[in-house]
Amino acid sequence: MAKWTRSGLGVTVLAVLAAGCGVVLPQAQPSPSATPARVRSSAAPSSTPPGEHVAATSTATSTPTSTATSTATSTATAGDVALKAPADPCRVLSFRTRLRIRMPKATRDRRDVACAWTNEPGTAPPFVLRDLKISYTTGLAGLAFTEEEARMTFATRRRNDYRQPSVFGGAPSVKGVIRQVGTARSGEHFDEGYYVYYVYQVAAARRGEGRAVLRKGNVVVSITASGADIPTRRVRDGRPAGNATVQTLIDAVAPQALAAVR
Repeated sequence: MAKWTRSGLGVTVLAVLAAGCGVVLPQAQPSPSATPARVRSSAAPSSTPPGEHVAATSTATSTPTSTATSTATSTATAGDVALKAPADPCRVLSFRTRLRIRMPKATRDRRDVACAWTNEPGTAPPFVLRDLKISYTTGLAGLAFTEEEARMTFATRRRNDYRQPSVFGGAPSVKGVIRQVGTARSGEHFDEGYYVYYVYQVAAARRGEGRAVLRKGNVVVSITASGADIPTRRVRDGRPAGNATVQTLIDAVAPQALAAVR
């Protein structure tokens, strides 16, 4: 069972839910078998209900306390050897996982080390739209990141995403530090991570989107899941995918996305 928790003891914790965005399950097809991810506060380990995330204040450190002594673990680079992103990001998900999330279509990004998957929304209402993208950032201008540079890149992204993760929307309604995503744990499978959920609108279309950004050594991995449910043929009638729905997708793919970094 996936558990999304936050670190940084002694920091004020606020529970924030996406307003009006409940869990939206596909109507035309069964939902993924994964249990929706959840977040709990370190002060109340068992009180947070599924689908809820915890917001960390801006005073949270960029490196979780629990990973401060983990530089010798498998998530750190071995000696001076930098970790590398997968050669083909469209092959990081197993066939079984792609069947589970019902996203058979994969499209390779030609500019970045990234791949996007989409589902089959159907040919008649209700339409269920789901999109997933996994991207790897390993450096700039052809130069590989050092671990310190990757840490700075991660901190900059978190600062920006906590403020406004999309140019088509405002501040995220849900945000927090990730301690576990799927079966991947901070300090064991990755060094640090954060999550944001937000609703954005392009023209009349509204979508719910969740983004998990994880740093593993000198590589920054971004996993974005989004979607909407449209009961009619009019896009403006669509309901954004809820926080729990997109967390479920991220939980299902994060362990394999991280394992591909070697």
